[in-house]
Amino acid sequence: MSFCYIDGTFVPVTEARIPVTDLSVQRGIGVFETIRTYGGRPMALSRHLARLRDSAERCGISLPMSLDQMEKIIREGLLKTGGDSRRARPYITGGDEIREGTFPKPRFFVFFEPLNPPPQKLYTKGAALVPVDMERPLSFLKSINYMQGYLPLRQDPDALEILYCPGGEITESSHSNAFMVKDGRIITAPLDRVLDGTMRSMTIEVALESGFEVEERCPRLEELAEAQEFFITGSVKEILPVTRIGRQTIGKGTPGPVAAMLRHRYLQNLDRWLE
Repeated sequence: MSFCYIDGTFVPVTEARIPVTDLSVQRGIGVFETIRTYGGRPMALSRHLARLRDSAERCGISLPMSLDQMEKIIREGLLKTGGDSRRARPYITGGDEIREGTFPKPRFFVFFEPLNPPPQKLYTKGAALVPVDMERPLSFLKSINYMQGYLPLRQDPDALEILYCPGGEITESSHSNAFMVKDGRIITAPLDRVLDGTMRSMTIEVALESGFEVEERCPRLEELAEAQEFFITGSVKEILPVTRIGRQTIGKGTPGPVAAMLRHRYLQNLDRWLE
């Protein structure tokens, strides 16, 4: 069952409406989050809502309500859904008005829907990414504008996402943070270059506790030939191994032990982040 909170009520998705004058439609102006559940409990809900607020503020979009009010709506919606594998996606749009580069009359709505995780075969065989020579647009916030993340996928129909590699530096993928395993170290781009993913921070936390050295820098494309593993992280996909980037096979071309171990330890420690 999928439904939407909008205009103060919960309705079937097919009945949810925003006008064509909204700037999310007109100009792609809006921010969002994806919050998954485990056992019916939301993962890192407060972190996601704080990032939603920060993204809106950086765009100049006024908050339509307090974070406490948003949390109440999301918890109520998740209770209505039932089941374990669900997700909530809150959106704040630009609304209908631009005032000196700000958006004072936003709209707020939330989708409640099945989780739809990646196919299991991606965890056993690994995913492929398409490298592109550019930075992710608006990398400091979670914007609804994902067009640039889809166009290059035409080059490789088997690829899951694109991988942003401006000037040969690997930053992040279109929907995920990116990690390289090389010489026993885990390498990932620093926060001044990428979105502060909730799963990114939890992965680093688990990796440090597992005795790994984590190096925050942008790995380079030429290092892929020497990498033992590569993986991407996100709220829904958790920790997903990558076995091919462009034409470059990663390691032996099969998912490695580090990504599998980190995902296992993450799942063992879920209670730490469930709210």
